[in-house]
Amino acid sequence: MMAKQHVVEETLLRIGAVVISMDPPFKWASGIRSPIYCDNRLLISYPGARSLVVDRFAEIVKGMTPAPGVIAGTATSGIPFAAWLADRLNLPMVYVRASEKAHGRGRSIEGVLSEGEVVVVIEDLISTGGSSAAVVRRLKEAGAVVTGLLSIFSYELEKAAETFSGLSLTPKPLATISSLLELAVDRGHLSREDAAIVNDFRSDPDGWYDRHFGK
Repeated sequence: MMAKQHVVEETLLRIGAVVISMDPPFKWASGIRSPIYCDNRLLISYPGARSLVVDRFAEIVKGMTPAPGVIAGTATSGIPFAAWLADRLNLPMVYVRASEKAHGRGRSIEGVLSEGEVVVVIEDLISTGGSSAAVVRRLKEAGAVVTGLLSIFSYELEKAAETFSGLSLTPKPLATISSLLELAVDRGHLSREDAAIVNDFRSDPDGWYDRHFGK
């Protein structure tokens, strides 16, 4: 029987949410050249796949102590999953921007959040961790007690681990790059040699492409 984590990763591969291409690589908005690209937004178009993700989130949240009283989604990609999860668990929801709006009431947190509320954050993807960490800080500044950060996928970059160590928070992804590569090798989609090259991206994203394919 396939591990639950592998079920999520199998789903991401099946719907094309995760794609591997080393040369040419994918180019992130930051300019980083990456051998792997994850677009979890595709999940919203697949009812069975998105339900699987929400099921896994719900299992984790139900086991958390203290029990979260509010689900917080990160803007924008975390919002639909936070909404489905909050509905599943019959809990209030808010969503959080990494920065305040420049118009209207200038809020960074939308919805009702009382001081002292126990909150779990729902994120779609963790790369360097910067935007997720900003959301956690916003919630703490508002008086919330943030007890968890759940994501659909994590690139497991070393920089992200450094970012979250300063917040005394360990993210819990449903799927990871290392486990996905293991699955891809087992399925014959990727050789062990190529998987090792992709996995090397985690330690030094900025220098990865030049290190392996620099001309």
